[in-house]
Amino acid sequence: MDTYFAPAERASQAAVVHDYNLFTGFGQVNELINALPFIAAVLNEQRQVVYGNKPLLEAMGFKRFEDILGLRPGELINCVHAREMPGGCGTAEACRVCGAVNAIQDCLKSNKKIVNECRITATVDLNPFSYDFEVTASPFQYQQQRFIVLSFEDISDEKRRQVLERLFFHDIINTAGGLRGFIDFLKLTDDPSERLEYTNIASRLSETLIEEILSQRQLLEAERGELTATMLDVDIAEILQEVVHQIEHHQVSKGKTIKSEEIHQPVVIQTDAVLLKRVLLNLLKNALEASTKGEQVMLGVKTDKPGMIQIWIKNQSVIPRDIQLQIFQRSFSTKGVSRGIGTYSIKMFTEQYLGGKVSFVSNEKDKTVFTVALPIDRSSQ
Repeated sequence: MDTYFAPAERASQAAVVHDYNLFTGFGQVNELINALPFIAAVLNEQRQVVYGNKPLLEAMGFKRFEDILGLRPGELINCVHAREMPGGCGTAEACRVCGAVNAIQDCLKSNKKIVNECRITATVDLNPFSYDFEVTASPFQYQQQRFIVLSFEDISDEKRRQVLERLFFHDIINTAGGLRGFIDFLKLTDDPSERLEYTNIASRLSETLIEEILSQRQLLEAERGELTATMLDVDIAEILQEVVHQIEHHQVSKGKTIKSEEIHQPVVIQTDAVLLKRVLLNLLKNALEASTKGEQVMLGVKTDKPGMIQIWIKNQSVIPRDIQLQIFQRSFSTKGVSRGIGTYSIKMFTEQYLGGKVSFVSNEKDKTVFTVALPIDRSSQ
């Protein structure tokens, strides 16, 4: 198979150079493209770059236009999927849900301007980096040839603001409101058993409130590269017990059960206990949110790979394929506007700070199982 989505065929290098020369000699277009404050490129019908502006070169770290001629947008940005297939950008399965490729394809079909949001995970200095763009594809005809002017506007700050608004104006305020309510109940009752019950609930709500604030702080520190993992010997059984106990008192667990498989022998690894708990809490919360009342979420540990442990969490739902293809991207969420961050943080904490790997399967046979694989001894890495 040459492609899962967009055509794989490319124009010859000679044809690309011919188109480049057309635009370098077209002074008005040259001036217009370079006057744009954001990244812009001119593409041929095969989605290849035949011209670009100076912000494009600067953002991608190139010095000459000749260095980018013939590349497709994902190859230019170094998208993690751009080289999965021989046909390059636009031909991998994940490209079916890419806002940029879809904008280009729709523009070519309709001959109209198309605007999409686009999430791209790229490799920058050997590390994954997440972009949030608003992509505009506009048709353009010159000398009986069809071209597309493709622009990228960075909306990462807007997406981050939306997430912060959701966190502070929704989750935290709701938790704080519940905490205040139970404190008010404490003022009104003289019954010792009720006071104890309300005190315990208020205590759990305050723990949840602190966890939500600390989670966001750690995420921001991690994205800035300021987070430091503290590696100590950690008993996995104790970590799982703490995580299950904490999530059992969360609203998302209401009407559902959590079954933790028994660990028959001690499993001690070198890891950051706080970050690992953050990862597992997010995974458990996601699994419970995907479950209906009466369903069971399961978790356990496998030690069949030398030097590694695998912590797995299973729920009974099946994730649609188009969601599977985007699940670790920042800002992507099935829960509505401004809700995406959980699976993105899971992958970042695990792979960039704990030295592990996150994977999942989701199908009718296995249902949905997320696995966090971690080295037992970090010093051997």
